[in-house]
Amino acid sequence: MTRGEAQSGGVLAPGSAFWRRLAYAGARFGPEAWLRMSPPVFGMAFALALPRARRKVRDNLRRALGPRSALEEQLDVARTFVSYAGCLAEALASERPSSGRAERRFRDDELRALFRSGEGLIVGTAHFGAWDAAAPLLARDFGRPVLVAMQAEADAGARAVHDAVRTRSGVRVVHVGRHPLDALPLLHHLRDGGIVAVQLDRAAPGGRSVDVPFLGGRLTMPEGPFSLASVARVPLVPVFVRRAGYLRYELRGGGAVVLPERAGTADLAAAAARVAAELERSVRACPTQWFDFG
Repeated sequence: MTRGEAQSGGVLAPGSAFWRRLAYAGARFGPEAWLRMSPPVFGMAFALALPRARRKVRDNLRRALGPRSALEEQLDVARTFVSYAGCLAEALASERPSSGRAERRFRDDELRALFRSGEGLIVGTAHFGAWDAAAPLLARDFGRPVLVAMQAEADAGARAVHDAVRTRSGVRVVHVGRHPLDALPLLHHLRDGGIVAVQLDRAAPGGRSVDVPFLGGRLTMPEGPFSLASVARVPLVPVFVRRAGYLRYELRGGGAVVLPERAGTADLAAAAARVAAELERSVRACPTQWFDFG
């Protein structure tokens, strides 16, 4: 959803703490049938309540799929909101015993080997698929400390609810984009052999960024994660998590991006373009799982 839509409407705004707490209560403590069946209802409800987000999703679908009939477009807009609701519900349900039984499949052996290596690693992902639900599973599967670096949500209460779930599930959260020193905990974490996951399809306002080709236009990506990979001397690997069904995730990597120790502007731009190309590949394959609402 757009930041304006998240902030308007007060307590009952779609992005408010009220709705996030309600979603968490249902996902964590509700019956299994509720976790399975309620996301389509809530996804459709929020699609109807967020006209600007609907238009943004429609425009994104046109970039990925080209011109189609109005009916096809509107059906895929609805599918996008339903997909988002399913991914959000399963992320909020990460403390349920059933979440540990989630099926996760790696599309390539290189990606699995990178997670098993024990070396510091930056995972470059996006607002795509079930990235949030998969993070605690990676921490459990590989015994690696996972730190998620992300911009803060507009609603502080909603942010606190979701960050607490992530923390209890074994994933540490650091909010970045407000100050250059925000990256210091990430650097220490990487040098200790940890994994840092960061979303690369949205740059922080006022932060350093790089523009790269994407879906026939341009995408502004944050420069910081690529600079961090250079300074920390660790690979950055694009990873996108497709939600294949209820508690079923497919992880696909795009090959490790290794930057020189003193990466220049051209090095950073080339690395960002490689990651953007992998994101484009995933979006074209599963356009209704790209959750760029703002």
